[in-house]
Amino acid sequence: MAASPPPAVSRLSRRTLLAATGALLLPGLGAGRAGAADASLKVGYQDSTLPELAQASGVFEGAPYKVEWVVLPGPAAQLTAAYSKAIDLAHLGDTSLIIEQGKSADGWAGGPPLQIIAGWRNLDARYPRIVTAVRSRTGAKTAAELKGLKWGFNFGGLNYVQYLLARRAGGLTTADVDPIQFGDGNAAATAFNADNVDVYSGLGALVGEAVEKGQARIVLTSDDLDIPALGVFAARTDAIADPGGRAVLLDFVGRLARYFAWYADNLDTAERIYIDRVKQSPARARYYVEFGKARLRPIDAELIRREQKIADALLEAGAIPRAIDVSPEFNTTFNAAVN
Repeated sequence: MAASPPPAVSRLSRRTLLAATGALLLPGLGAGRAGAADASLKVGYQDSTLPELAQASGVFEGAPYKVEWVVLPGPAAQLTAAYSKAIDLAHLGDTSLIIEQGKSADGWAGGPPLQIIAGWRNLDARYPRIVTAVRSRTGAKTAAELKGLKWGFNFGGLNYVQYLLARRAGGLTTADVDPIQFGDGNAAATAFNADNVDVYSGLGALVGEAVEKGQARIVLTSDDLDIPALGVFAARTDAIADPGGRAVLLDFVGRLARYFAWYADNLDTAERIYIDRVKQSPARARYYVEFGKARLRPIDAELIRREQKIADALLEAGAIPRAIDVSPEFNTTFNAAVN
């Protein structure tokens, strides 16, 4: 079989996203068969890092489908695109579907519309995935000392859960802080790095440079709060149930595992891509190089147990209106593709 074209990287506007509702994406996921010459897989991602690096790795070359990366910042945009079938895979945090299920009208009584099929992260404690950080000028060092400060975050995923549980760890209510909700994590980090908010909950890599320079300090990490903090891909359950669609998704997960192995062996190449193509500063690129040394983690009973604990904590905090069983959000049948 001839090699497929290099993966494309594109951006969808909200208008284009809505217009794409019902559009054909992958024949194996809809009306066609996996392996057809025109088969394509639209993969959402929240920034351009993985799309650029995956293209450089070459791991998707020769796939019996074309990978098209679609950059959509923030979990809300990813979810909208997935529900509308504008993308086949949504890039989320592992807690995003907890909030979706918990806030849905029926708690997904009829079954989940999306399921997580793969998750990854770096476990190096020097490069925490999700953090709550505070500007050093405030003098705050504990969660309780964040009282009265401007706290930036974005809704819908890991960053929001980090904000809620960090606030809870400090014994603080919404009334005790000045919450500033941004459209996505990049916007929240930009405001924090510009010293426009005092506190930030979100991706550690986005504020790592400020921490290294002593301008900010980390108060709590996602590990401190027992948040698994995986980056994940979620697929529609109708696509997973389709034999052709499932075959393509299994192939994609296997290639994703090979991508992370390539990354670990090509750190110098990754650093140049962060600088030259993603347009990061050399200091941020060096942080991202280490931060990005992830691998796929099993979607298993232990992960589901930890996610259920988070759902119960969110219920107690009033962040979701009903008790839910999170296990339907996670599909454990793709683990074999990693090996």
